[in-house]
Amino acid sequence: MKRLLTVVYSVFILIMLCNYLFYRSLYHKQLNYIFELLDRQVQIVGLEVDKTNNGFLSDLNQINFDGDLTSFFSNGENRKLAIEKMKLFFSKYQTFITAIKYYDNSRNEFTLKQDTESDNIEWLESQPYITHVQSEIFNMEKLTEENRRFNYYLPVYNKSNQTIGNLVVTIDFQKYFREIFTTFNLQDYQWQWVISDSGEIIFNNYEGEIKYTNLEKITNRLAEGSVESTVHNAIINGEREEIISSYYSTQLLQRDLGLVFSAPTAFFQKYIVRNSFFIVIGTLLLIQVIIYFFWRYLKKQESEREKLETSEKMLFRLIEEMPVGVIIYNRKRQILKANKVAAEEYSYKNEEDMEGKVFPEILHTGTEVPVSGTTLHPDQFIIVKKASGDIVLYRKGIPVIFRGEDCTMEILIDVTLLESARKQEVKASEAKSEFLSRISYEIRTPLSGVIGMTDLLSKHDLSPEAKDLVRLLRGSTEVLVGIINDILDLSKIEAGNMILDEKPFNLREEISFCTDLAKTHIPPESLRLSAIVDESVPDTVIGDPFRLRQILTNLLNNSIRNTDEGEIRLKCSVNESNEGQLKLGFELADTGKSFDKAALKRIFGDAESLESGTLTTNDELTFGTSLSRHLIQLMGGNLVTESPSGLTDGLGVKLMFTVNVYSNERVNKNIPVQKILTYDSLRALVISGIARDEESLAILHQTGMFLTVTTFLKSTVNQLKSNLNIAGDRYNLIVIFDDESINGFDVASALWHNKVAQSFIIMMISSNDKKGNYMKSVTLGIDDYLIKPVTASEIRNNLKKHFPFIGEGSAENEINAGLNGLKILVVEDNKLNLKVIGTMLENMGYHFDIAEDGYTAFLQASSKKYDLILMDLNLPEIDGFEASQKILKVDKSVKIAALTADIMPETRRKAELAGIVDFIAKPVRTEELKRLFLTHFKKK
Repeated sequence: MKRLLTVVYSVFILIMLCNYLFYRSLYHKQLNYIFELLDRQVQIVGLEVDKTNNGFLSDLNQINFDGDLTSFFSNGENRKLAIEKMKLFFSKYQTFITAIKYYDNSRNEFTLKQDTESDNIEWLESQPYITHVQSEIFNMEKLTEENRRFNYYLPVYNKSNQTIGNLVVTIDFQKYFREIFTTFNLQDYQWQWVISDSGEIIFNNYEGEIKYTNLEKITNRLAEGSVESTVHNAIINGEREEIISSYYSTQLLQRDLGLVFSAPTAFFQKYIVRNSFFIVIGTLLLIQVIIYFFWRYLKKQESEREKLETSEKMLFRLIEEMPVGVIIYNRKRQILKANKVAAEEYSYKNEEDMEGKVFPEILHTGTEVPVSGTTLHPDQFIIVKKASGDIVLYRKGIPVIFRGEDCTMEILIDVTLLESARKQEVKASEAKSEFLSRISYEIRTPLSGVIGMTDLLSKHDLSPEAKDLVRLLRGSTEVLVGIINDILDLSKIEAGNMILDEKPFNLREEISFCTDLAKTHIPPESLRLSAIVDESVPDTVIGDPFRLRQILTNLLNNSIRNTDEGEIRLKCSVNESNEGQLKLGFELADTGKSFDKAALKRIFGDAESLESGTLTTNDELTFGTSLSRHLIQLMGGNLVTESPSGLTDGLGVKLMFTVNVYSNERVNKNIPVQKILTYDSLRALVISGIARDEESLAILHQTGMFLTVTTFLKSTVNQLKSNLNIAGDRYNLIVIFDDESINGFDVASALWHNKVAQSFIIMMISSNDKKGNYMKSVTLGIDDYLIKPVTASEIRNNLKKHFPFIGEGSAENEINAGLNGLKILVVEDNKLNLKVIGTMLENMGYHFDIAEDGYTAFLQASSKKYDLILMDLNLPEIDGFEASQKILKVDKSVKIAALTADIMPETRRKAELAGIVDFIAKPVRTEELKRLFLTHFKKK
């Protein structure tokens, strides 16, 4: 500890020494900075004074020359002009002068002043007057002092070069220097003063009492015209202080002056000493605090070390006493520590023999699992070969630090007996499955005959009552077949591997079917069965109708078996609704037997009753109620029972259970479906992956729709939004492929969140169907979810649901046969494209002319009238936009349709501005040309 304190205090002294050197260097740097600052400031002001001195005399002489002062008192116009010149001069040097006076040798006199107390500039000018005494006229420029102010006399000469008067300017040096030094005066930090060539201080803006030393040296240097800095002393308020002064030699109106900028050095010394003092004290305190906490840390470390030693001893004892094998080994798999159990498992005499040995690698490898059917990885088990027989060890490795080294602690548990028991259980389960399969086969044989007969009966002309009986009989056989399937898959149900179906169904019809089927088993005169469905329950939901039918049928049959007379009441309502998911609540109450809590548990498995009854009976666990509980849990709900039911005092059982389903409410689409009359008038955008599904595209083509195929990009959403503004060419349908190359639900999600899905019918064709896809389709605004393989007729049937005005006829039947007389011009520079378009038009019965560039098209359209021009936008000479504008100036009635591979919204807008009325994307399809003729040339 003493050595530590010595080191710490040595560091402290070193820090103090470094602080001293640092602040000493900082002080000298600060002084150099102040020297440079004062030098720069005094030179700036000195140059300004020089400028004032030079400009003042020049501007004053200008008044004499321009104002013609010889006729000042005799000529009113000249006097007016001269006075304006004086005012201009006065305004320019208002910080320097206080008055201007002019008098001549005829005792005429004029004065001009400015009212400094007024907010606005007001001139105080006297009318020319004659004095009683002739003022002295100086023949030379002269500066005289009067009452601490100075008068500067400028002689005025006539044409004969005789002095006829003086122009006198009253100078206030104090005011001038006060104004010019205002910007730089910082009181105690920096001040300014002016010294004359005689050593007299004529201006000083220091507010306190001050007396300077070394003035003789400064005066001599100023006389030599020097611009320098010096360090000298000054008596400030009775105390001697060191100051820095920078001086500049200048002249102002025949006076040799020195401008001096001064700053005290004590200010910076005190600033640095004050800051260094606080920093040093703070450093000292900080070091003391660090020493204190470090001392406490060492004490704590000592205590922790003792605790660790105690913990290590306890750990070693625990390892020795643990009933499982424990082995600690390093990265080289060398065993550092083991216990007796591990030594016995690996047939060593004792644990000391294992230390230093290499821990063997796992003997079990590959896909074979030693504990069959387990969900654990094979590497978690070790098979150890022994003379008495193989043993199976379950292993769990834990990373530890042992004696300062990264190690692994293996915990080995002998599970040989558990594996033997599990194998016996597997054999029993296989025997059970074989037995159930045999029973299923025996039951299915007569059931097949019953189902066949019900099919035959349904084809006969039966009365309504007989038809209902046949329907109920067929439904019952289907339920029985389903139960048989569930019996065979009971192990799968208990393991949670059963997959529920997801499809829309009518909930009220399912409840009605179950109650109608149950009524066939009860005497109507003694027992009444009713079903009440709340108005909040939607008609159609998405879920597994067959599993719900099983639940209701089994539970109703259980109530019927336990109820001889009275009432059985079934209620259905919506308990919760959250973002399309519904929790349906069912309540089934009867007036039959009552049961105690233990009996209810035996009948309904793990379901708990809320109230214990007083009666007991020969209750027994039935397969139907147990299966119903499993299915309810599988559908996300739970089953609760209570007895009595509350319908009759002390009697009956009430079952309350919930199941989760999804709402089948579809998004209302804003689409003008009444305009879609034929399949080929239906425009669809197909969004495919990079690898196109040509098989599905071929089926879509068979429907007769007009298709545009694209891959999904970030810009696709904006293109679809722009497409909504194109009345004639807007898409009505979006087909999304969902396969390995594209996640269709990502596309649908982007359309939904960008509020695009509400404006299109959306169909998804999926080759990647899995649980939850149907519900995703509903929530993302997908109208049809189709699973491959699909057929053209299946797609047409789905389209008819959304476009009810669509017919089987083709748009081609609506084209007027007389339209083959249209005069058409095709403007295309690509020979292959021209051949394709020409063949399409010829097959449709149209004749046309050809132009291979925009300028040729303009010349042809100028000499011949056309009804339709098919214009490529990318052309030599002049492009399709400019060519269209030129043609429309000649013939405004012609209709121009663009042919382009560029389908961006910007291109469409540019085409519209050029007067183009339609837009056909390349590659051109016959359906698009038919649509063009139908849109613009259909018979009225």
